[in-house]
Amino acid sequence: MDQGSKMHYKGWEIVPFAAPTSGDKWTASCDIERAGPDGVDVFEGATMQFVRDSEDDAVAAACDEAIRQIDNIIANPLVRLA
Repeated sequence: MDQGSKMHYKGWEIVPFAAPTSGDKWTASCDIERAGPDGVDVFEGATMQFVRDSEDDAVAAACDEAIRQIDNIIANPLVRLA
């Protein structure tokens, strides 16, 4: 997945961000957003930062975590991200 690309999952959009770090590593995290009746709900920094050897691996780890966050919200809509 290209950085800045959105991935659609169960009515939500996952928006990854990645950046190089020192030591030839990459860090990535994701925001998640959903269109609602009052506009777009954006959960910035929905995932922690994942550091991996490649950009693709870092983005994949962050997106996997974003999917778990969305599943948790769907399972219990009264609970917001911590």
